[in-house]
Amino acid sequence: MSSTVYFCTTCGRALASGPGESCPQCAPAFHPELHPEPATTPQSETKWSDLLWAFVVWGVSGPFLLILNYLFLLVLWLNNTSLPEVQITQAAVIFTLAVTLALQLVGLVAAWMFVTRFGRRPFWQSLGWGWIPQFRLVHAIGLAFLMLGVAILLEHTLPHKETDLEKFLKMGTAVRIMVAALAVVTAPLIEEVIYRGVVYSTVEGLMGKGAAVTFVTLLFALVHAPQYWGSVAALASILSLSFVLTLLRAWTGKLLPCFATHLVFNSVQALALLVTSEDATGNQPSQVALTLVWRILGMGGTSL
Repeated sequence: MSSTVYFCTTCGRALASGPGESCPQCAPAFHPELHPEPATTPQSETKWSDLLWAFVVWGVSGPFLLILNYLFLLVLWLNNTSLPEVQITQAAVIFTLAVTLALQLVGLVAAWMFVTRFGRRPFWQSLGWGWIPQFRLVHAIGLAFLMLGVAILLEHTLPHKETDLEKFLKMGTAVRIMVAALAVVTAPLIEEVIYRGVVYSTVEGLMGKGAAVTFVTLLFALVHAPQYWGSVAALASILSLSFVLTLLRAWTGKLLPCFATHLVFNSVQALALLVTSEDATGNQPSQVALTLVWRILGMGGTSL
């Protein structure tokens, strides 16, 4: 047995424990509630495999079908083969819109599975569904109208000709109603969840905000380019809208401001589709939409 005696470093009493310690009377009482564990900054859980799954979520919402279509056309071009001219009918357009709706819903389900990890995480909270004090609904409305104004400016300054989408809108009331419904009911929510929810968050977690803003801006515009092809003004408009919405996501860290802005932007144009003539909807749609609101506000027939 060791005969070494240790003493309290405060009062000098003999101790049964090791050197450099205090006796029970001198040792300060320890209260765990007053000394919580230091908070640690959680590291990003994003993995490179998540980027693959985010790509799958994005693809099943419609782009995969678009890619297959262009691959088919590429094969035909490489073989010097061309498809015969096919007359696009109203029924064909309605079928295409129905397929678009189905793919959007598939994409939403896939996004839920990815974000929640099959129900193990909260969906809306994980996406950042909320406001910040600096940006609320009134700001979203103002920003949406600002982007409509930008679209009109681009249509007046850049080359604009009738796009495939505008041609489809002249194919009857049923087509216009379906396009308006998709533009308001499904597109803002599903597109924001996938592009600025799933894809943006994944890329930001791996490569930072700058890369995420650039990538998502271009990806969103690229997918929408076919329906606006041929109109420089329309392409510039969708690119600018994509950039602003993605920048808004980066600044606020929230998805709800992007959704609200997107919803108001689409709703104004959808309203214009439903209440104006078919000829008018084919002539600079953003201007038609904003002129309609201008008249509703009591400005008569003033043209913007």
